[in-house]
Amino acid sequence: MTDEKILELMREGKEEGLAAVMDKYRKLVISVVSGMLISKEDREEVAEDTFYKVWKCSDRIDTERGSLKNYICMVGRSVALNKLRTLSLTEPLPDDERDLGIEADFSTESAAEHNRKVIADCVRSMPSPEREIFVYRYYYSTPITIIAQKVGLNERKVEYMLHKCKRRLRDALTKGGILL
Repeated sequence: MTDEKILELMREGKEEGLAAVMDKYRKLVISVVSGMLISKEDREEVAEDTFYKVWKCSDRIDTERGSLKNYICMVGRSVALNKLRTLSLTEPLPDDERDLGIEADFSTESAAEHNRKVIADCVRSMPSPEREIFVYRYYYSTPITIIAQKVGLNERKVEYMLHKCKRRLRDALTKGGILL
C-alpha cells in the first residue's frame, strides 16, 4: 500500500491505515530507536507511541515537504528521547568523574570542532555495551545503578567499563586532539 493511501485511510479515521503504517514501518522505527534504548520492551513501547502520535497527527503530515517514512523516523527519535528522559532520573556527575586528567582546547571554533570529531570517533569505535554505557552516563547523566539494570551487568562492572572508556577517550585526545 502506498504512503498516500495509508495517510488517506488514517485521515479518514480508519484503523486499516494505522495497521498498514505499523506493518510497513514497525521494523524501521525499532531500528531507529534501538541505538538509543537497550530494553526490547522500551523499544516496543516507543514504537507503539510513535504510531499513535503519527495516527493523531495524520491530518498535519505534508508529503510535499517530506516523506511519511522520514516523518515517522523523526517522531520515533523524539519519542525515544522523551522515553530516555523519563527513564534516566538524572543526577549531576561528580567533578572527579568528569575529569580526564587533560585539558582539551575548546576556546577556538577550529580546535573545538577538531576535538569534537576526535571524541565522536572515539565513542563510535567503542564496542557494545561499553559505548551504550558511556553514552548513558556522560550524555544522559544516567545513574550507574540504572545503567547496570539496563545492560544486565553489576554496578562494579559498569564502573570498570566507564573507567576503561574514559582512559580510551583520554588516549585518543592525547594522541589526536588539540590540548591546552
